[in-house]
Amino acid sequence: MLLSVAGVAALSASSSAGPTRPASVDAAKAQAVSELRSVLALAPYTWPQNVPSPVANDCEVDGRKAVQFSYFVEALRPADPEALVGQTGAHWKREGYELSTTRTEMDPETGTVSAVVARADVKPRASIAAAKVRAHVSVDSLCVAGDPDHHR
Repeated sequence: MLLSVAGVAALSASSSAGPTRPASVDAAKAQAVSELRSVLALAPYTWPQNVPSPVANDCEVDGRKAVQFSYFVEALRPADPEALVGQTGAHWKREGYELSTTRTEMDPETGTVSAVVARADVKPRASIAAAKVRAHVSVDSLCVAGDPDHHR
């Protein structure tokens, strides 16, 4: 009887653990695409809604060659750059990300560049930057086992 109670306790502990790292290339890509789509959907009249092909980057997992996928979307002349960045940052905060924000005054044509970088354990890294002339959002998948050369 004691073993079965211990077994149930072990199962309960493992099932209540937090999110885990994607186990495959497809899972890592899907997680990053889902995050990108959630941001694009926040401002559908600003961002193109198609997901671009990712760039495969080299990285390491446990000292072995691995792959990370980067997605990048750009929009010209967003209507309200500061609101766009603020809305996206609020979304990421609700999703459990830790945020780093910056504001940098540029030249009169560009105006102020507002930016947010979002990081969280076992989630894609994401960032947004926007000014009068342009905005971009970038999402990098987690690094997973795989050969980046097979995805280029």
